[in-house]
Amino acid sequence: MTQSLLRRAGKAVALNAMGNWFGMISGMVSLVVIARLLSPTDFGVFGMVLVAFAIPEMFVSGSLNDSLIQRRDLQPGHVNSVFMQSLILAGIFWLGISLASPLIAGGFGHPELEPMMRFFSITLFMGAFASIPAALLQRDLRFREITIVDILGTLVAAIVGVVCAIYLRSAWALIFMEMSRRTVRLVAFTAITKWRPSVKTSWVETLELTRYNSLNMATRVIQSVESAFTRSAVGAVQGPAALGMFNMATRLLEQAKAAVVQPFAAVALPVASQTQHDLPMLYRAIEGAMKLAALIAYPTFIGAFVIVPVAIPVVFGEQWTPAVPTIQIFFLMGLRTPTSAFNTGVLNGVGRVDWTFKISFISLVLTGALVAATLQISLEAVALAVLAQILITWVIGAYAVKQSIGFPMHRQIVAGSTSLMASVVMAVVVWGVMRSLSDAIQAPIQLLILVGVGVVSYAAALASLAPAFAVRLWRASIMVAKGRRQEAIALVKGGA
Repeated sequence: MTQSLLRRAGKAVALNAMGNWFGMISGMVSLVVIARLLSPTDFGVFGMVLVAFAIPEMFVSGSLNDSLIQRRDLQPGHVNSVFMQSLILAGIFWLGISLASPLIAGGFGHPELEPMMRFFSITLFMGAFASIPAALLQRDLRFREITIVDILGTLVAAIVGVVCAIYLRSAWALIFMEMSRRTVRLVAFTAITKWRPSVKTSWVETLELTRYNSLNMATRVIQSVESAFTRSAVGAVQGPAALGMFNMATRLLEQAKAAVVQPFAAVALPVASQTQHDLPMLYRAIEGAMKLAALIAYPTFIGAFVIVPVAIPVVFGEQWTPAVPTIQIFFLMGLRTPTSAFNTGVLNGVGRVDWTFKISFISLVLTGALVAATLQISLEAVALAVLAQILITWVIGAYAVKQSIGFPMHRQIVAGSTSLMASVVMAVVVWGVMRSLSDAIQAPIQLLILVGVGVVSYAAALASLAPAFAVRLWRASIMVAKGRRQEAIALVKGGA
């Protein structure tokens, strides 16, 4: 049964990766077009809307549904209880935002935020309805359906966003873009699962989820407060243009993580919850996923760090050049994601939500202190503060996993070390080539040359440092081409 679960998890990883890569490419294309049509200030205004909704959305659709994935003996009453709680919270926050939107807009100094927030508040109810079928699909590792829906949502959102940006030339384009994506997810997930809202539940079934939900909700509150604090502070002290650049850096990092790490991390919670009584199998699943994620993540983040000075002006336009140092720092934050991305899923999967709460609280305290100390310096200083916080909390998270399931910290640290070393070699080579390129070569051509050099040098470094693994990787790529994805994943896991 456990082997069958891991095969399903491997298939889920492949499908999720496919969807995320498609989403990243489509999202990047639309983002490039929209970034050329809109200004950093427009992105900053949209970022203010997201700040205002960070905590409400966390309550409504970001914290309760995890219990549906983690609980082994899930009953219909549990599902209905979570739905009712989400719907009630949506109504409360919708009313609160409707009443407080003038004050929030005034606080940010942008009156145009008021109608945007009132319109965007509809998404709270959409989240309450969509989160239940989404959780049920993830619980059953039905990532084929999730992938299809995500691809469809990305395409619809990209079309809506570009068309609106052309005609509106304001932050409203980003509002409509995001709402269209959520609408597709709501309709599609509900249709696929055939889930229908119901109020049939009992107090006992609600209480059975209380401890897990309360700690998970408290954790999400802290995380949302942390994100909202940083963005609000940047917007208030350094202005909407700085916030727009901060949000752009955040979005680029999140899209990269979604493409190269999230396919593995997404299955951590359901796999950990179903293998928590078979620790050797859980260890193999975690370590194998970390190694595979590192194989792609390390060259992606390190390579992006090196070529960002050339890539950003070419892709997004010269108006985004001041954001280059901040974006580079954000890509450095991604270096720990091949291991840290699994920590929360594993801890929640084995029921240790108390640890995730402690880690989030420490993260909030660190962020508050470090960001407050750097706000008056520069945007780059704030980004470095966030990077320092991430490194510290990663160590704490690795220790928490060790304490919870006994998985050694050193195995988390060295997972994918060969990929890391090969990526560093690649970075040195790409940097050297970038320094030697003639200014007479057009920037787009320079970018293509650097990407090509990066791919070749990473493959060569990987083959030199781990020749046996390079052979396995080549054989795995042939298997993928033949449609034998699960066999390819198993082959690479053996020596990543």
